[in-house]
Amino acid sequence: MATPTEDRHTSIAEFVDPKVQTIAVTDDIIQKIYTHFPKSSKVISGYLSEEQLYWKVNFHWEYLLEAIVHCSGLAIEQKYKDGLAAIKASLNSNVPDPATGYRTSSTPGVPKDSSSHAVILQRHALVKQGRIDFKAIVTAADIFSKTTRSQKSLMLAYASVAKPAQGKHSTGYALDISGNNADISAVAKSLGATLVFNEGSHVHCEWKNGVDTTASGGANSAVAAQRATRMSIDNRIVAYRHCLLRTM
Repeated sequence: MATPTEDRHTSIAEFVDPKVQTIAVTDDIIQKIYTHFPKSSKVISGYLSEEQLYWKVNFHWEYLLEAIVHCSGLAIEQKYKDGLAAIKASLNSNVPDPATGYRTSSTPGVPKDSSSHAVILQRHALVKQGRIDFKAIVTAADIFSKTTRSQKSLMLAYASVAKPAQGKHSTGYALDISGNNADISAVAKSLGATLVFNEGSHVHCEWKNGVDTTASGGANSAVAAQRATRMSIDNRIVAYRHCLLRTM
């Protein structure tokens, strides 16, 4: 895991994607954790309202459909193409209104789907099964060796999608962070994250009990101890520079 000072975030603007929404509790978490994450990491999702969580189902519905179309055009066996066609047909049995615009939207919640919550929940069940079946085909057909797309972009097509009523993003305590998943998981655990879930394309992290920046940290005490040592060295360097400036 990267630990040099120059490789850690020095500003929230660097660490958080501009489209990420927050509430007070989310802002507090970000303020406490951002200097401990490597610059390769970025928060891609934060607070989402109930309506935005329903919208997120449509985002994943459309994202999975587009990934299926892409993979269907690759040099894979017909049995895998047939499997992809079956997933596509299942997803198309419950289409949002409007049918497109979610995957490419820069604003969570836009476009607004006119479907009822009950219909979107039924769509969620189709997406949940579809991503399981899609992942199985990606693995069996060795898709990653046949596409020029990044692995993480396809992993997002089969990332888990929480039921809107169960999504923790509505509490403000959850962040989705992309980058080096191993580094992100280790740092989040050392900062007291109560849930760290590697979704392939990113890591879902929750801090419902707050952030712990002590030397003992959370579930990853080794990384917490490294952080404490590094901070101690940084503080000594700052004090030394201060003394030098006073003698000049």
